[in-house]
Amino acid sequence: MIGKPVQKAEWDIKPNIRICTSTELLISRVGRAVAYWERLGYKFDDIYKDYFSTCMNPKYGEIIITIPSTDFGSQHMASTRIYTSNKTGKIVMAKIYIIPKNGRKERVLEHELGHALGWSHYNQRTHMMHPTWRYGGYDSFGLRKR
Repeated sequence: MIGKPVQKAEWDIKPNIRICTSTELLISRVGRAVAYWERLGYKFDDIYKDYFSTCMNPKYGEIIITIPSTDFGSQHMASTRIYTSNKTGKIVMAKIYIIPKNGRKERVLEHELGHALGWSHYNQRTHMMHPTWRYGGYDSFGLRKR
């Protein structure tokens, strides 16, 4: 056994999710990914599409989903960065970078939302947080909200 998954930080508010139009993701697709985590006890606020701004930086209290810059490695399907408060250690915003075709792939967005919720990779086959997409799955062992 390899132990339990590790959550390095967590939110103390319900984050909004802002979808940049450049990702080509539908609100319904993001809603399905959010529903996976809601079934595990996580709470989110609004999910909305941003048609107007350059959509580069997350705001306090939100998870932004955007496309990566041109220097994004071809070995990655997506990547997530969390920002934590120096004072509390809680997550205050997160940024998911995703290549449009990968946003439609099974489990990729769910996995990246896991990172936006503070979860690290967990090297157990069929687990949602497995670092390699082809070995991952929907197993949520250890991910339930405490």
